[in-house]
Amino acid sequence: MSPAPELAAAPVPRHVPGPRGPWAPVARDLARCGTAVAWSRVAPWHPGLTDPARLRALLGDDRARYEARHGADAERFAAGRLLLKYTAAQALRTAPDGLELAYGLTGRPLVRGRPGVALSLSHTGDLLCVAVTVVGGVGVDVEDAGRRLYDTGLEPRMCAPSERDALARLPEAERDARLLRLWVLKEAYTKALAQGRLLPFTSFGFRPDGGEGADGGEGADGGKADGGEAELLRFDGTPVADPAWRFTTQPLGGTHLVGLAVRDTRQEGDAECSDPLDRSSRKTAENLLVRNQKAYQVAQQSL
Repeated sequence: MSPAPELAAAPVPRHVPGPRGPWAPVARDLARCGTAVAWSRVAPWHPGLTDPARLRALLGDDRARYEARHGADAERFAAGRLLLKYTAAQALRTAPDGLELAYGLTGRPLVRGRPGVALSLSHTGDLLCVAVTVVGGVGVDVEDAGRRLYDTGLEPRMCAPSERDALARLPEAERDARLLRLWVLKEAYTKALAQGRLLPFTSFGFRPDGGEGADGGEGADGGKADGGEAELLRFDGTPVADPAWRFTTQPLGGTHLVGLAVRDTRQEGDAECSDPLDRSSRKTAENLLVRNQKAYQVAQQSL
């Protein structure tokens, strides 16, 4: 069996101001990494800016869901679907009009009839962020970088014990930033697993390592991407040795933070994985993540 390909560098978020792009950076990331991240605001994708007949064609089966919404919710819904289709079109090298979106059991967006392309969508306020990959699975999450999280009662519901211990050891001024990194990583990972909220955030953890962006490239606002890689941990704090997964966080526009989880299935080949967690798409993720299920349940009862 030939060796698995090297894990590609993580892409930086690319700002796409509207349907006309620029799309070249997204296409380059797909060619180089197999994965791309695009972000935009709702306004340039406002449904009122698109010819009604073309909007109906682009929304396809999502038209009824769009028409059931009102105001800003409807605008954000339509803008998100348009950004999804245009970004997926870059991966498939085709026009967005011919693509139809579908949804998995947990709501994950899919391109109907194109199993080789995986999508993920996140939004906060009027900011939209889409990730697309052609190498396996992907999840993305975006949050306001100024959001206060620490000491709000969130930690017991979101953090594994090892993460709470690590947070407590940090200077107070650094705890919000660390907790935000954990939040976007966990959201991205569960999306990539297609688990949604079915996988408790307290049942696994991450060890962010900080440092410079994965590829040393430029961020969406022209500055150096200084997000960092992260390591997946089990409930008991032990690391998961799994070469197929890559986790990163990166700043976006100077105001937000993006978490990205990519599962490169080319890394798996036909060999048995060195760690059972990598069978996440074949079994329930929770059973794989929790080495001692009984211990996890006892810990949950004590919270």
